[in-house]
Amino acid sequence: MTPDQRLAAFLSEDDAPARPTVDAMFVAEVMQGVARRELRIRLGSIAVTAVAAAAVLWACAPVLDLAVQALSPVLLPVAGILTLAAAAVVVLGGQAVERR
Repeated sequence: MTPDQRLAAFLSEDDAPARPTVDAMFVAEVMQGVARRELRIRLGSIAVTAVAAAAVLWACAPVLDLAVQALSPVLLPVAGILTLAAAAVVVLGGQAVERR
């Protein structure tokens, strides 16, 4: 067989290349291991972010306490009105859904 014939046979579209068999259990276990590793990385980054946010809020607690004490008398009526409006939407919205 000449090199041209070998190249033609290699590149021919008539012969489908033999596909290797795939072990489904092995693939599933590898994918599960990768998913676990990604979950650990994601949970670790979330934990670091939560600790950093807690430290910042702890450091800002005295200023936030003063702000809450100063704004609470002003915002109390607004909070009451918004609570009643939300309750009305939930009650009336639930009845509208049940009618359909």
